[in-house]
Amino acid sequence: MPASLQAALSELVKSSVVVSPGNGFPQPGQASVSLLFINGTRLQTEYWRLIENGAASYSSFDHQQKYGLPATIDAVEELRNRLSGKTVMDALHDQETGDLVFTFTGSTKLQILNVTGYEIWELRFPSGAVEYSNYAK
Repeated sequence: MPASLQAALSELVKSSVVVSPGNGFPQPGQASVSLLFINGTRLQTEYWRLIENGAASYSSFDHQQKYGLPATIDAVEELRNRLSGKTVMDALHDQETGDLVFTFTGSTKLQILNVTGYEIWELRFPSGAVEYSNYAK
């Protein structure tokens, strides 16, 4: 991992985030999202998982699934609601998996999953620098 990536991630601490649908085609089990941080950094990702109070909550894999519930799950909306009003307390890059982990206030973590060697997430910083999940340049 470039040291500059961890340094850039650390600049996201104390920022809030706005969640919107990503560029991926929404279908059951796929909910790409775009996260806009208050400093202008934008994260586009295909696969993610939300951890609340130490347990898995919603994920991109839950999108448009019913699981016996009265209505299908809108995973993007669930993520938007659950991160609303929260701020980043820590942001890390796992060098082995390529995952990103954002710890938010309120015992909430957002894992950005890198499940393949191909581009699954993309971070665009206000400086113009770009980082990809597969370390492409």
